[in-house]
Amino acid sequence: MDRVFMLCMAVAGLFFTAACEKEEIMRTPMEWSVENMTPESVVCEGPSPDWIPKYYFRANGDEGEIVMICNNYDVLNPISGNSDTYDSGWATIKVEANQLKIHFPYNTSGAPEVSESITLTANDGKNVVQTIIVLFRTFEKGEQPDPQPEPSPDEAKFKIAQAGFTPLMQLDSRLPAPLDLITFRITDVNDKYTASGFPEFTQYYDSIVWNAEGFPHTLRIYESKATAEGSETHLVTQWGSHFFKSGTIKNHLKGYRNGKVEYETSLDVTLYERDFLGLDWSTVVLLNPKNPTVYCRLDTDYEYQVNDIVAKDGNPFSKIIPVNHKLIQDSDFPAVAREAIITLMDNNAGEGRSVKGKEILFKCLPDEGMEAELYWENKTTRMLMLHQLANNPDGLARDMYYLHAEPK
Repeated sequence: MDRVFMLCMAVAGLFFTAACEKEEIMRTPMEWSVENMTPESVVCEGPSPDWIPKYYFRANGDEGEIVMICNNYDVLNPISGNSDTYDSGWATIKVEANQLKIHFPYNTSGAPEVSESITLTANDGKNVVQTIIVLFRTFEKGEQPDPQPEPSPDEAKFKIAQAGFTPLMQLDSRLPAPLDLITFRITDVNDKYTASGFPEFTQYYDSIVWNAEGFPHTLRIYESKATAEGSETHLVTQWGSHFFKSGTIKNHLKGYRNGKVEYETSLDVTLYERDFLGLDWSTVVLLNPKNPTVYCRLDTDYEYQVNDIVAKDGNPFSKIIPVNHKLIQDSDFPAVAREAIITLMDNNAGEGRSVKGKEILFKCLPDEGMEAELYWENKTTRMLMLHQLANNPDGLARDMYYLHAEPK
């Protein structure tokens, strides 16, 4: 009985975690404009690349004024309880609609440096979005503290390297293609890779973030942060990702300290088209076909299931099926899946064309229960976006979209 109870609790926990991740994805981060009225006495840094952005303000003993304007939320929540004003004794913070006003009164008493973190919030429907501001202050006239000494170049530098790739269908390919799994590593400036522990360069940064040009999202591979229990430090030394388009991908690793980029390195990775994306029509899987899910860590809007190439009456074909990784309601997901296919094809084959007269070119289409909506082709491959209709009497078929591909 206890085992059954624990199993139920574990399953419930997984659903709860998935729901929380979905809510997190749907939130719109707060976007700010910062007006520094007194740049001679206050230095502004930020925002950090975190999902919850951070802004840092370093003030000396002179009087200082900062105005922050939230560009995408009209009303900010009270800072503490029901109060729109917070007074630390050495800084006053006031909320007015979508503005935050920070005032540092004149104080050159020579007291020790102080700091404080304050969380700002706004309502995004049922969710709450946040921004963290971190205030530092010295009490000497005209003094701006340097938070850390400048690191020596070699100690602080790092590189991003391509460690290899895993082709779709375990093809014997010398060149990576779209939808293959590309593996990256972070090394020191001398190409030394540390599989476990923390390389020396990490001590100079609060976070190290991976991004690529033309991709909407980022991945934090290193983070060091203070918590109520002390501090937490995390590092991923090797990671992988698929990419949903061919061509040269310019990757960047950026080291942040106090919300500011202190060091950056880059790597170009070129992905070469096979017959279609990562598919090669010369390989047909006869036994135990696999249907792996491909994902892009820098474009988390969509994921796809890519079916191994199989044959029907000796004719090869494959399917690419959008995956509901955000746990969208079943009734809403077909529209999302349709957009996922169109986005994938726009990036790789251009705009879809009319299906009129095209279905007869295919040899492995389902006999019934489907509607073809868009057609594409390249030198070796024909592709159809199919809409599976949930109208058969047994109720087993579900409403879904997928991409059907066959060689010419």
